[in-house]
Amino acid sequence: MKRFFYPFYILLSCLSFWSVASWTSAQEPILILEGVESAAGEFEQIIREQDGYVVDRQTGSFVIQRPRQLRWQIAELDQLLISDGEQLYLYDELFQQVVIRQWSSNPAQNPAAILLEENDLQEWARIEQQGQNYLLTPFEDLGSILEVHLSFSTDSQDFPEQLTILDATGQTTEIRFSEVQINGEHPDELFRFQIPADVEVLYE
Repeated sequence: MKRFFYPFYILLSCLSFWSVASWTSAQEPILILEGVESAAGEFEQIIREQDGYVVDRQTGSFVIQRPRQLRWQIAELDQLLISDGEQLYLYDELFQQVVIRQWSSNPAQNPAAILLEENDLQEWARIEQQGQNYLLTPFEDLGSILEVHLSFSTDSQDFPEQLTILDATGQTTEIRFSEVQINGEHPDELFRFQIPADVEVLYE
C-alpha cells in the first residue's frame, strides 16, 4: 500500500539552526496566530530520515480557516487533505482511497491543532524560545510526536515560515510556508469533502 504523506500526522535529531544551549523557557502564555482568522499560501514539505537523508519532497497549496478547517493539496501526488471541523479526510486520487479520522484538539496527537485552534500551548507542552523560534515538547506521551519547532520571520509573526515535527523514529517533517495571505475570504465549499463513488474508505 502506498504511504500517505499526511503533513501534520507523519512524523531533527539535529539541524544547524536549532541551538539548544541558547533556548530560554517561555514565561507568558503562547497563543499562535492571534488575530488570524484565515490564511492561504504555498508550502514545501520535506521528510528526512534521522541521518538527514531526504525521503520525500513535495509542494502544494493550503487554505486554513479557524477554527479547525483546512484544505491541503499536494501537487505531485494528487493527494488532498480536508478538515471540515469534525473529521479529517485524506484522499489519494491515484489509489482511489479515502482515510477518515476524527478531529483531535490535542496538538500532541494532531499538530494541525497548533494552527487551527486557539490553544494556549503551555497547557500541553514545555515551551522554549530562541528569538522568533519556539521549541515545543509535549508533556504527555500520547503519540509519536516528540518535538515541534515553529519558526517565525523577523518581519512578521502573523504566520510561521516553517513548522518542523520530530517523531519517535527520528524522522522529521519540515513544512516551509510561502506566499501567505492572511484573513482573506474563502468559501465554505473548500472545506467540504464529498466521497467519490467507487473508492475504498478506511476509518481510523
